[in-house]
Amino acid sequence: MRGVFHLVRGLYTSAGGAIVAQSNVDLIANNLANVNTSGFKKMLMQVGASEKMELYRIQTDPGQVPDAPRPGVPTMTPIGPLGLGAQIIDTPTSFSQGGLQNTGNPLDLGIKGEGFFAIQTPQGLRYTRDGSFIRNAQGLLTTQDGSLVLGQNGAITIPQTGSLTVDTQGNLTLSTFQAGQQNVQQLDQLRLVQFANPFQLRSEGANKFVDYGAQPFVDTQSTVNQGFLEKSNADVIGSMVDLIKNERWFDTNVKSIQTQDTATQQAIEQVGRVA
Repeated sequence: MRGVFHLVRGLYTSAGGAIVAQSNVDLIANNLANVNTSGFKKMLMQVGASEKMELYRIQTDPGQVPDAPRPGVPTMTPIGPLGLGAQIIDTPTSFSQGGLQNTGNPLDLGIKGEGFFAIQTPQGLRYTRDGSFIRNAQGLLTTQDGSLVLGQNGAITIPQTGSLTVDTQGNLTLSTFQAGQQNVQQLDQLRLVQFANPFQLRSEGANKFVDYGAQPFVDTQSTVNQGFLEKSNADVIGSMVDLIKNERWFDTNVKSIQTQDTATQQAIEQVGRVA
């Protein structure tokens, strides 16, 4: 039955490859589905070899083992390592810059650089690159789903009347006219954050990221562009090529499983006839 055992190991290796390929197809499909989502950051997949298993030959017949210690005592002879195929190591996010699209909306803010907007959600502090903000009924600056956009003084209040200006450093000012005179009021400054280790940011969905040890610090290098939105950094052409590659990888592993399954069936039938 040694040959059958080897075939079964091959089934597990091929199945592991098929699972990785299918998971990568799902990830790429999600990237493509968000190609028009403002501030979306594509996800990648890191694939590596599974941990190796050390194989040993165990024999108890002293007649087949030279210099056996004593009759009836098992002797283990190293055979070598056995690879168990591929596995998913991690699914990090690519934070490469997306292009800026002019919208003309004064509440649309696009970041150029490595910074993030800090927002307050019911689940706690989160970070986003999606600057498609709105003014809610209470006059607060929020994301599309109602999370509060944070400034240096907390939540940002936008008066209903006046002209809002956001400079490249994230300073929000409101201009109003009374009796022919212009009055400029400093509202707040956006809380922009960078991370020493951005790969410790994890996507929570809805363009929000959670800090799992990313080491945030105040961002003074990125620029804010009023009336612009950052587009998704998902590459349509590259994603389509990767999608085709992974579908072929999946098909190859499935065919390998089918071939080994047929070979296993034949081996079992032949062993049965010999027995």
